[in-house]
Amino acid sequence: MRTSAVALSKRTIKYGGKSGILPEVRPIFKNNPIRAKTEHEKQEEKHIEQGYADGIPLPSKKGFTFHRQPVEKPVITVEERIEKQIGRKPKADKSTLSGDELWAVQRDEIRRQHLKDAYLTEEKRLRRIDELKAKALESDHKHQDELEHFQESEATKLTLPTLDSYLKGPIMRPRTNEEQALLEEKRLLNRKSRELGQLENRATELLELYHAAGKFITTEEELEVAIRDAFEVKVGRFESSERLIEDKLFGFHNTFANTKSTERLVKDAAFGEIDGQPGLDTVKDTLSGEAEKVRRAAQTKLNHS
Repeated sequence: MRTSAVALSKRTIKYGGKSGILPEVRPIFKNNPIRAKTEHEKQEEKHIEQGYADGIPLPSKKGFTFHRQPVEKPVITVEERIEKQIGRKPKADKSTLSGDELWAVQRDEIRRQHLKDAYLTEEKRLRRIDELKAKALESDHKHQDELEHFQESEATKLTLPTLDSYLKGPIMRPRTNEEQALLEEKRLLNRKSRELGQLENRATELLELYHAAGKFITTEEELEVAIRDAFEVKVGRFESSERLIEDKLFGFHNTFANTKSTERLVKDAAFGEIDGQPGLDTVKDTLSGEAEKVRRAAQTKLNHS
């Protein structure tokens, strides 16, 4: 199966739109450095062990000389490179050249100019990198010097608490009058909030009992109807009850009953009701008259619209 270009770009977008493992970018100035090494670079290279150890003979190769320690490559600046590689122009009389030869000369001039621009751009980039490295190194040295020469001031030495001062004084600081008053208010608020929650729970339970009272048997006629429904065997209801009992015994669930129960719970939670009956918030709004005010305001807006 061939992967589409869209799918490929989605997977490679975090790698800059490039797929696979790419080699490192080849440096422009790879053979000889364009500047001398700094003191910091020389100090870092001192810790690197390289070359041939003492007592080990140097290898031999025709036309090549081996050294026990690496030899520093000569520095060739960008100006020297430009003068050596680009500054030499062919000595040709353009008036005597044909069309193809003239185009070849112009093409070489364009290439030399592009190479010169590339050299100068790379030199600016490397110089900028060196400046950033030098600035970071200077910042690290400054921070290290501050850590080494850090001294506490006299004020800090005199005001810094000691173990003796902690042992002589109280372990905990006493609260101020404002903090004590604020603490008392918080305690009172928490106590009132708990009492209000308990009262609301009791009111909700009483309201549930009130709604459930509509199903209570209070007369002889209702008792006779309940007894007849309980003891008279109806085939359809008996088979349904038998299936429900078997499902409960063997671990099966009545999906329809569970769905209805879930829908009822969701509706009660959304509308603040109890088994489809008015909930505590609705009753409080009705008793306080807030529901009537809202209804009248809505009716007034409808009449004006």
